Amino acid sequence: MFATARRFSNRFRFGLALLLALLSATTYLARAQDLDFALPGLNDQPVKLASFRGRWVVVNFWASWCSPCLLEMPELQAFHEAHHDRAAVVGINFEAISPDEVRTFVAHLGITFPILLSGGEPVAGFELKGLPTTFLISPAGKLVEARLGTVNAAMLAERLTELEKAGNSTP
Repeated sequence: MFATARRFSNRFRFGLALLLALLSATTYLARAQDLDFALPGLNDQPVKLASFRGRWVVVNFWASWCSPCLLEMPELQAFHEAHHDRAAVVGINFEAISPDEVRTFVAHLGITFPILLSGGEPVAGFELKGLPTTFLISPAGKLVEARLGTVNAAMLAERLTELEKAGNSTP
């Protein structure tokens, strides 16, 4: 009786491990396929993530009511200015406010990198657990890293250098 129970337990564990592996693989594949979003920019024209292929992309989700988001905006702008040849910075406003309000806000901060509008709706492939959240996308269009909380220009530059040395920059 104990041998039968043990076999059942081992089969159950194997089945559970297999199911978890399949779910994990499915989640990874879904995330990889969903990374080609198209969102409206401040000029009402759609911007596609795929248009940045061949360069690193720093995708930052933010909101005007988020104090840490506001503190990191000058850092993202500094990174954009210093590294525009190797990486693009894309800000995604994650709140339901008018484009005019976002335009005014961005102009006041002196932001020149592209700002896209999500209308407070989730963007497929980008799991948010809070704001700000920054995602690093490889030149091949793969999600490499996600960071909840503020980032700064030096941190982003250092991390991209590490990833490039590790061979993650090949399109």
